[in-house]
Amino acid sequence: MNEERTRMDAPTVLDLSRLEEVFGEDRAAMADLLESAMRTGAGYQATLQTAVTGTDWEGARKAAHSIKGSAALFGGDEVAAIALQVELAARAADLAQAQQTLPQLDAAYDRLRAAVAAFRASIS
Repeated sequence: MNEERTRMDAPTVLDLSRLEEVFGEDRAAMADLLESAMRTGAGYQATLQTAVTGTDWEGARKAAHSIKGSAALFGGDEVAAIALQVELAARAADLAQAQQTLPQLDAAYDRLRAAVAAFRASIS
């Protein structure tokens, strides 16, 4: 029961409802925006990794905040939730927590990229 509840409470990898409100039936435009966000997110991921490695907490906080905001805007709820954890770790200058959470963020981004690729493939 607890495992089932955890799955139900887990943030969604990709919730397209926000983009559907803006783009309506234009799924190609949605895919274009998602792919652009993935490219931008990759840059923020690299910046975040470098900042945490160098204990640049302000840089790490800003990168995690940017990831969180971007992902939340287009429905990448899982990435946004984990980015919040990294942002809070950076705000607290908690190296152990940041290092523990970064692989989770990377894995969530991998799942999100796969979901975006699957979405693109579904409209082609």
